[in-house]
Amino acid sequence: MAKQPKKIQDVGEEFLNDPSKVKLVRHEFPFPKEVVWNALLDGDTWTEWLPITKVEWTSPKPFGVGTTRTVWIGDQVVEEVFFAWEDNKRMAFRFDRTTLPVKACIEDYQLQNTPVGCRLDWRFRARAPFFLGPLISSQMKSGLKKGLPQLEAHIRENPAKFGLA
Repeated sequence: MAKQPKKIQDVGEEFLNDPSKVKLVRHEFPFPKEVVWNALLDGDTWTEWLPITKVEWTSPKPFGVGTTRTVWIGDQVVEEVFFAWEDNKRMAFRFDRTTLPVKACIEDYQLQNTPVGCRLDWRFRARAPFFLGPLISSQMKSGLKKGLPQLEAHIRENPAKFGLA
């Protein structure tokens, strides 16, 4: 029988205010930020560049603050609530309910224009029992560093899907 997700601490922007506890990954893309944004909105694309099994947007479009999404990572589930949303620029969400061993968790994706495309800044913070917080944070940072070049390759291989053609 599958584990049922449990409600965790409701945190927001303030949870990212302590830089010593926040992980940051940056990646430069040779595409306009609108193209990368389109890739971030596509649920199936997440399974191409991260060890995610399935992504389901559980709110209707247009997406914005309050949008919800469910993500499966193998047999683990995360129900997310977006607390920041600026089209083509920023999406940030907190884990609302999850089977993962965390007490609080936030991911923040921000896109900035660069002279040759855009840069994605990903910030992450988790609070978990015992030593699990730093472990989870390090694993997430490592996964994003490895995954973002794969996202870039996926966009390059599917230009029309994300608005490049």
